[in-house]
Amino acid sequence: MQPTFETKTRSSRASGETEPRPILKSPAKPSKDPPKLREAVFDDYNQIAALHVRNGLTVKFCADWVAQWIGNPAYEQAEGQFPIGWVLETEAGEIVGLIGNIPFACHFRGRDILAAAACAWVVDPRYRRYSMLLLDCLMNQKQTDLVLSTTVSANSEPVLKLFEWSKAPSGRWDQSTFWITNYRGFVKSVLNLKSVPLAGPLSYPVSAALFCRDLFKRRWRSPGDSRFELELCTGFDRRFDDFWEELKRDKHDVLLPHRNRETLAWHFRSALMQRRCWILTASEGARLVAYAIFDRQDNAAWGLKRIRLVDFQALNGSENVLSSAIGWMLRKCREERIHTLENVGCWLDRPGLPKLNAPHHRTLSSTVYYYKAIDKQLSETLKDPAVWAPTTFDGDASL
Repeated sequence: MQPTFETKTRSSRASGETEPRPILKSPAKPSKDPPKLREAVFDDYNQIAALHVRNGLTVKFCADWVAQWIGNPAYEQAEGQFPIGWVLETEAGEIVGLIGNIPFACHFRGRDILAAAACAWVVDPRYRRYSMLLLDCLMNQKQTDLVLSTTVSANSEPVLKLFEWSKAPSGRWDQSTFWITNYRGFVKSVLNLKSVPLAGPLSYPVSAALFCRDLFKRRWRSPGDSRFELELCTGFDRRFDDFWEELKRDKHDVLLPHRNRETLAWHFRSALMQRRCWILTASEGARLVAYAIFDRQDNAAWGLKRIRLVDFQALNGSENVLSSAIGWMLRKCREERIHTLENVGCWLDRPGLPKLNAPHHRTLSSTVYYYKAIDKQLSETLKDPAVWAPTTFDGDASL
């Protein structure tokens, strides 16, 4: 079994960059002595990239990998006194295992708590009997109140269950719902996935039938909300700081990862640089009352062009902006011939938000969102679904 918290990163070829090319070498034969466990450091990047490639995982560019910590407000506040992860290292100095550790701050009931997101848990096959040493380091951090992963793979999930990690109690994180916005392109990508011969010609009749089926079943249309002005933004301005202060008051009893201007700019740094991020705001005069953030996350192997809703936040009384935001993005997807608009984890289905009833769903290979509270009192509190408002902004799912 391969334990891995697989990072959901993508190639940057669309922006004209090329994939990093770590120097690969055959992993050393394991000695009788177990590998050494130590904290990871930034100078480990080349070996960590090679470890990912050997195990079939995608690799972040060095600048993007380092930016998970440098520029991260929670890491900067810790003045670097926060482990970026742990590695397993052989006597020969070769890294054969890793678990990453990304800090982020949350607000809950009037106070800030420090959380850590697991990322990229990967170990070479010959050393996987030592994998639990890495997970143990993650779970026994003294400075954190909460650890979580939002990119749990099918290989990792049984291990987390064994160590009594809990599923996020809000949303359905083993499911994904979506709208089709380009039927022929979507059908062709599915036929390619299933290796169906003549996928191109077959996509015409199949997509026509699917379109008619959806037209017959359609139960939701965007009603719009004339009270608020929708605006597409290119970044995060000072309105987001004011919005965050109001959101904390409105959602006092809800666990919320920080969403001030500085944190949002850090989190979406790579997506904004690659121009694959849409920030849609709703305002009442100069006051920001809601926002939705969408991320382009294509699957090149299938030929699927896809937009995912990463985050939606609204002040009390502004929740219906969600319908307007989804309607806006559906139109945008059709204009740009993008195939689907997706909501991973079905987190839009929580109470307080308008019911959108996306017509399609798919089952994921695992429940992707798990957490473990270090503090016993916090652990009991977090069993209540009412204190959760999880989105794919949490953890490393959209970094």
